[in-house]
Order: sequence, then C-alpha cells, then structure tokens
Amino acid sequence: MVLESSVSPSVAYPSVEPEAADLLIISIGNASPRAASVLSQALELPVETVVDALYRAPARLLANLPAADATRLAALIGTLGVEASVAPAGAALVRAPTMDLAAELLDLDAADAVAAILGRFLGMEPAAALDLLLTPPGVILGAVTEPTVRALEAALPSGAVRLTASRPDEARFALFASDLSHLQASVLRQRLPAGADVSAGGSATVFDLSRGEADALWRRLKAPEQVRIVDQAFLRFTLDLVAAPPQAAAALEALAGVPAEDFDLLSQALPVPIEAGVAFADLEGRLAAYAEAGLTVRAELETFSHQALDILSAPAAVLAEVGLSGVAPLATGLMPLPRARLLRHRLEAAGAEVLFSEIRA
Repeated sequence: MVLESSVSPSVAYPSVEPEAADLLIISIGNASPRAASVLSQALELPVETVVDALYRAPARLLANLPAADATRLAALIGTLGVEASVAPAGAALVRAPTMDLAAELLDLDAADAVAAILGRFLGMEPAAALDLLLTPPGVILGAVTEPTVRALEAALPSGAVRLTASRPDEARFALFASDLSHLQASVLRQRLPAGADVSAGGSATVFDLSRGEADALWRRLKAPEQVRIVDQAFLRFTLDLVAAPPQAAAALEALAGVPAEDFDLLSQALPVPIEAGVAFADLEGRLAAYAEAGLTVRAELETFSHQALDILSAPAAVLAEVGLSGVAPLATGLMPLPRARLLRHRLEAAGAEVLFSEIRA
C-alpha cells in the first residue's frame, strides 16, 4: 500500500499558528507491523520513530502542522488500521508507562487461529508466533503500552488466550540459578534473604527482587546460562493436594471443583494436582484458603516444567503429521508443558490414545 502525503515532515514551522496541529498516534489498532515501514517511507521518518509511536502510543508522530494537513494525514493513516488523531500544536502529551506482555494458550482448539492472529500482529510466520507462545514464560512483547495490549486483546479470539501485562519498573522478579560454582554460590549467598540458601548442587531460587536487585545479581554472578531472571507476574504454579481429612470433602469441592462423591477415590491417590496455572499474585491467597479448610496443599512451579507423552496408540499418518517418527506405542522426549498439552490435545483429536508420562522435569 502506498500512502501519499503533501506534507513534508522536514518543513520547519518557526512558531505555533492558531490553526497549527500535532498528529498523534492513539493506538496501533488492527494494523500490522508493515504499517511502520509504510509510514516511515511516506512521512520520511526513521522507522524507529514510527515503531515507537505505534507500539508505545499515545505518541506525537508529527508536530506543528497546518491543521488541515494533520487532519488529512490522520485519515490516511487510519486506512492502515492505525488509530490516529489531531491535537492543538504543543498540547501536553503524557507518554504511557511501558510494560512487558506474556500470553498463555487456554483454548487448545483455537491454537491455529491464535497463531495466525499473533503472527500478523508481531510480523512473523504463524508457526514462529505459536513457538513463541508455547515457550515459557510466554513473553510475546516487550516495552509496549496499554493501547497495544488492548489492540492485541481485541484481535484474539475471546477466551482463547490469557494475557498478562507487567510494568518492569514496578514488577518484582524471581531468580532461578543452577550449577553455580563455589565462587558464584558465595556471591549469591551474601544476598539471599533470611532462611534461603544455595543447595549443595549450586541451585537456588530467590523471589521478590526489585529490578535493580535482580540486575545486580545477574551482573555479579556472570552466568547467563545458569541464571534466569523472570518477572513474577509471568510465573504459574500447580497446586497439589497432599492431605485431606474426610470432613473436608465439601470444602475441596467448593475450592477446586472436585466432586464430593470422588473424594474417597481421590484420597487414595494423594498427592494429586487440583489446580493448575495459578498466578504468583494469587498463590498466597489460594494456599491460605486451603489451609483454612483443613486441606494440606503444596505449590509446585510449573512455568519451566517439562513433560513427556506416552502415545499408546495412534495411526502412523497422525504421528507423521505432528512431526513424530516411529509407530505407537512410543514415548516422546521431554518438552515444555504448554507444548506437551497442545500435542496431546491434537493427537487425541485425531483419534490417538495419549497419556502424560511419569517422565517429567
């Protein structure tokens, strides 16, 4: 698409005339990333300037234009799907805080539709977008503003994806370290909170760090392959029921949706998972609710869990379609939990008999 303008952004306007106006980007709307290239060429602006305005709206794209030209440009830009508006020249514009965005696929049947929409929004192939979505912790965008988040949310099928936005300047972070040397463990041990320690194998997990604290530890440890720092807002946990007195059957049904008539059978199989995908922010409250009901529950971090599948039966053509070789029965290798869930769903939809393997990490 060619966007033509009679306005040259290089023209200088020495003073603000009464009819002068600024061209504002309100939201990327339903535009694709290609809009940045089109606008950059048409308006002779650096593409970085346009990208900043699109993904970190509201933003002033052009300043101090004749009002009629600004209005005409806003309408032209709107044909790309971008939401633009005109404001009096020099009007105050407060830039919105930036945030990182993570996504979780909830509706497995909608995986292909989500991948296509997300790919268009991010400017990549659907397969690459799906790969991004299924790679924990599922961060799909960084340093964007609320209008961009809302635009993506509006584009996605309702209920298919859970989006979590977090401001890095306000967020708390978790540090996951493994295979640290003796020297690295000593450095980390000096900064651990009371009650925390580095294991004999050089592993440690530290929660509730500020951005500055997390960055300082990263620099001190100098171990990019052994240390992972993650925004706690993007972490998810599984709750396992460890112990449950008989009188707690009604409470378990109310809290976790486990039918009371299944309580006796469930009690014989403990520990069993009763909730998945619990956000870090909700964790303390959920644990407290179970404890108050007399139920013993433990939280297991699921974000970086890996799971294998046992495929008991499946046509060879079905296995080939999902990229698996061999004949059933067979076991897959370990894969991130979101990938395992989607693969199991697709195999079962094609008539295969599949179980989650006891092999997990």
